[in-house]
Amino acid sequence: MKMAVQYWHNLGRPEKHRIVGLEHAYHGDTIGAMSISSDSPFTAAFNSLRIPAMHIRDADDLQRLLESNHHEIAAMIVEPLVQGAAGMLVYSADVLRRYRQLCAEYDVLFIDDEVFTGFGRTGRMFAYEHAGILPDIVCLSKGLTGGFLPMAATVCGEHVYQAFYSEDRSRAFFHGHSYAGNPLGCAAGIASLKVFETEPVFDRIATIERIHRERLEAFENHPSVADVRMLGTIAAIELRASDAGYLSKLRSSLYPLFIKNGVLLRPLGNVIYTVPPYVISPEDLHYVYDVIFQSIG
Repeated sequence: MKMAVQYWHNLGRPEKHRIVGLEHAYHGDTIGAMSISSDSPFTAAFNSLRIPAMHIRDADDLQRLLESNHHEIAAMIVEPLVQGAAGMLVYSADVLRRYRQLCAEYDVLFIDDEVFTGFGRTGRMFAYEHAGILPDIVCLSKGLTGGFLPMAATVCGEHVYQAFYSEDRSRAFFHGHSYAGNPLGCAAGIASLKVFETEPVFDRIATIERIHRERLEAFENHPSVADVRMLGTIAAIELRASDAGYLSKLRSSLYPLFIKNGVLLRPLGNVIYTVPPYVISPEDLHYVYDVIFQSIG
């Protein structure tokens, strides 16, 4: 987000400083990331610190906003196709493509937050590939090291890079961090990427997708289930609840039941989701579903 704002500052357009996000967004826990995230129990205690941000519901909403405010908007940031913390809410590749097209049309940078969805989670290496688009900025982490060590990378297009590349030091992106380029994190990232090159990772992902699709059918008409949704290795079962949402009491009763049965699942309130490691065996994944089915009986 800071890179996007400084990009326009470096181009002599400091008035373009606002950020647009999606309804139900979640992008992290620092002040800036909480600001662009939607109002929720995650952010409630810190509302006095949050920076004003804009949120839209759909592409039509975005078009109306950009028509009237594009002159002050630096960037839009999205969780592509799956909004994780919101309960694994899924939207279509057509919608993602439309967001990208509108941002390009109105001269607004498009930031793609692939921290959760990247490195195969949605069935493609990156979720934006489903829409056939190329973002201006991509945020990567988590799967970058296979979840083994903390590591993140922010990738940008050449046009963004060139806005900072100058002999004028005032144009530099000064906000580096003490542990940037950490050798252990980088080594883990390189090792994880080599696994994608040398092992049949996407065959494993396809197997997980097949089992998700097969097992979710049994939940679709279950009286306790409000909705099921999936994309790639991400599957979610939303339970009917009078207190639906992240703070639903269902989570407190389900979590210990799962642990007791040897399954590590952390429900998002009344939403049970599974995002298994790619090396999970079919037998183990079927066992996970057996435990979930028993738990909601």
